[in-house]
Amino acid sequence: MTLLETTYRQLRCAGLVHCAEEFSRYYLGKNSNWYAYQKHTGRDYSVNAAIQCLRSIRSKQHSNELSKAQVEALQRVEQRMIAHLNMQHCIAEVC
Repeated sequence: MTLLETTYRQLRCAGLVHCAEEFSRYYLGKNSNWYAYQKHTGRDYSVNAAIQCLRSIRSKQHSNELSKAQVEALQRVEQRMIAHLNMQHCIAEVC
């Protein structure tokens, strides 16, 4: 399973996203079918999509409407995204 699929599943289980189309649009900044296509072809994040997802996750962490479990899920995903960007693309910092 790719990090892309893992991220989607974690966000969905935490109630932060309801469907793959919503994940593609609101977390990745892509068209609604992007996740489905990436999954179908066995691809993982592009650099651009990974950075956008990390930025989206960070911005959502500050919402007062989130439960403790949702904030913790976002933090876990954030750490995995940072590690992925560092290991796969040699990106040490994302602002």
